[in-house]
Amino acid sequence: MSDTSTADAATDTNGWAFGNADEMEWQQLSEFVSMKLLGVADDKGIGLFKFAPGYQGGVHQHVAAEFGYVLEGSVIANGVTLAAGEAYAAQTGTQHHEGPCEGATLLSVFTIPT
Repeated sequence: MSDTSTADAATDTNGWAFGNADEMEWQQLSEFVSMKLLGVADDKGIGLFKFAPGYQGGVHQHVAAEFGYVLEGSVIANGVTLAAGEAYAAQTGTQHHEGPCEGATLLSVFTIPT
């Protein structure tokens, strides 16, 4: 006897977003920052960010938790240098300052600005 409810649930993609980074173009956000927005659900996004050498981010306040994982290169977050394979998790209400940067690609989960 098979369980059709499990099979149906495994193929139900309503409410899901899927992205293939290899099929997406980099979107230029500023002189030093490009992004590939891989998916959005509710008010959260997951994206790849490419920071060019010389990037110096401004200070911003986190309205929700934010997560980052360095895929290549290195970036400085709040005075801490993060290299490939390292990550950060920032709690709601914390301030965030990035840079200076020697160049990096970062995977991030963040709140979509309104």
